Amino acid sequence: MIVRPWTILLGGLVIWTAHFLTLYGLASIFPGRSLANWLVLPATIIAVVALVFVLRAAILGASAEDPLDRWIGRLGTFATALSLLAVLWQAVPAVA
Repeated sequence: MIVRPWTILLGGLVIWTAHFLTLYGLASIFPGRSLANWLVLPATIIAVVALVFVLRAAILGASAEDPLDRWIGRLGTFATALSLLAVLWQAVPAVA
């Protein structure tokens, strides 16, 4: 496996957490302003791109020969896919 196992297992969840804290911070700094809504879009795009890279590594790990690497890849794929859905879900109120 080229990417470290912990990156595959926790990468998506860490990106989701960073995205959540960024949106929370934007809403706290610019309460009720449209600027906060506009800043959500670039933060979400950055998070989605990072999640796609982690998801790609996890999917490649899920097809590994070693059973442990395969298990890490499957679990990482699930966690990263869940994180991707959560990031998109958090951005919906701001961009809708």
